[in-house]
Amino acid sequence: MSQSNALARYHGKAALVTGGLGAMGLAIGRRLTEEGAEVYLADVTTEDGGRIAEAYAGLVQPHVLQLDVTSAESWSAAMASILATSGGLHLLINNAGVITPVPQPIADVPLEEFHRVLKVNLDGVLLGTQAALKVMKRGVGAAIVNLGSLAAYTGSADNGTYGVSKGAVRALTKHSALSAARNGHDVRINVVHPGYVWTPLVAAKAAGQFGSEPAARDAFSKMNPSGRIVEPSDVAAAIAFLGSQDARMIHGADLVIDGGRLIQ
Repeated sequence: MSQSNALARYHGKAALVTGGLGAMGLAIGRRLTEEGAEVYLADVTTEDGGRIAEAYAGLVQPHVLQLDVTSAESWSAAMASILATSGGLHLLINNAGVITPVPQPIADVPLEEFHRVLKVNLDGVLLGTQAALKVMKRGVGAAIVNLGSLAAYTGSADNGTYGVSKGAVRALTKHSALSAARNGHDVRINVVHPGYVWTPLVAAKAAGQFGSEPAARDAFSKMNPSGRIVEPSDVAAAIAFLGSQDARMIHGADLVIDGGRLIQ
């Protein structure tokens, strides 16, 4: 089933995507829009450089919100804006995240840098989950989907801070899912773990490493047993499934989207 012919699983529902103006956030928002959702793209800055118009060509345009995911006050303001406009929130995608700018062995990671990454990648998910649980209503099929990473499963010689943050998101998802279910929230919480996703940023970096973008795509494809590269649309499709009633009995689950990379 193509995206354009996808069932309108989100007709009449509101969805919030954090980190919404990045390549991944735009792809997630587009897929949910195609499935009928009223989408809110939230980011720390609302300057999109025309990316929204390009990504949403021919579609209903999304709402754009300023959101600092590390601030409880910013979350409260975002939720108030969504409730005032849409009357409710049915799906939260905790997509916002950062990486360490310079790869470093764990022995050399400054504590302030460690805390900076965890503040966005982990605190942001906790605050978003708390804010969503306060406003999501029972009986509407509400859900939260967090963005993890293959780094949650493996070790790293020089990117351990990011991996620690995503491992913590994986654990937080399971605890949040059980807590929500046992405490009457009627909200499902799951996590997706993408492999190396071919975004413009990754493409530019890989092209420099391998000499050209075609050479980089070929090298990245061969890393996965499937022989294919993970695209943002692949991740978006998995999220659209997990957030829908098609996944109504899935709680606290990990969904790996990596072309088979983790199993080899």
